[in-house]
Amino acid sequence: MTAIATLSLNDAVPVAHSYVPVSTNGSVARYADKVSGVPIGYSTISYEMREPKTATAAYRVLIGFNFPVLATIDGVLTKVRNSSAQVILNLAPDSTAQERKDALAIVTSHLSNATVKSSVENVEPFY
Repeated sequence: MTAIATLSLNDAVPVAHSYVPVSTNGSVARYADKVSGVPIGYSTISYEMREPKTATAAYRVLIGFNFPVLATIDGVLTKVRNSSAQVILNLAPDSTAQERKDALAIVTSHLSNATVKSSVENVEPFY
């Protein structure tokens, strides 16, 4: 079993953000980047591992990201918008460690691909 620990992740600048463990129950782990100092402004990551419920079902890994943006409106710090992302991996119970490594590597590589990055950063579809 993997131990929960602080995650250091870079943004696009790159500036390192420390996502500290907030909670875990052995199935769901929650992390927060508390740099804003205000709970409504914490950027968060959740990580959930679901075991198969039947012999033919897959392991499900669900990773969620939330990126709130705060602004001061009439002297009050307020969340004005939120961006989010989800990654879901469905892993066959009889998959090998190498198959799982390959799946993760391809997903990670895809998200780092220049055309994918351009599409997301510029909010443009592929043509």
